[in-house]
Amino acid sequence: MRLFENKDCMEGMKEYPDNYFDLAIVDPPYGINFKYNTYEDTEENLKLIIKYIFPEIIRVSKRAVFFGSHQKIFLYPQPDWIVAYTWNTTGSYGKLGVCQWQPILFYGDDIKGFGSVNGLIKSDLIPISGGDGVGFRRMERIEHPCPKPINIIKLILRRFANDGDLILDPMSGSGTTFIACEDLGFDYVGFEIDKKYYDESKERIKKYRSQLNLFKPARKQAQENKQNALFEKD
Repeated sequence: MRLFENKDCMEGMKEYPDNYFDLAIVDPPYGINFKYNTYEDTEENLKLIIKYIFPEIIRVSKRAVFFGSHQKIFLYPQPDWIVAYTWNTTGSYGKLGVCQWQPILFYGDDIKGFGSVNGLIKSDLIPISGGDGVGFRRMERIEHPCPKPINIIKLILRRFANDGDLILDPMSGSGTTFIACEDLGFDYVGFEIDKKYYDESKERIKKYRSQLNLFKPARKQAQENKQNALFEKD
């Protein structure tokens, strides 16, 4: 299943039973007055996300990771674990100076495996190198103001998901989670309420998929075409 819809995630998630998804990757607005297209990124609106949307994400997902800002993670319910990803270089500056890490709140039971999993040490520190598609490193034109680096989403998938897992991204933004899923072979369901971001993300995913298809055997491509039918349906 690969399904991406332009709708409120609360409406979308109502269609799914408890623990339907293996992993939710959630990158909500941070409540820091960042400029988005239609959403007002206030702390009060973040509190509403946490009060109403957070419990529904937890309901439908066996495991969930939430990206958060350094100043606002205290607003969330107590996580089962806190992870951080770090980078050595940055074009990002926080309130008091250069930011070279971001917290990730983890909820649920970790996937099985002692010491390491999918080639990654089970550490609470995930280092990445560079921005990989963000800021001045971005070769691809992305209209969304705050896309996540593709490399960190791929690492999150490898660290917190098993092959064959179904991924949920309820606030898909620029669609980076789905690009990573396409590349690593994960099925997914996602929602984006902003029509502008949805349209741009869907075209981005289609373009990326067409590039991947150039290098796939015809039989495998035919299987994926059938699997991707839901995504292509508007």
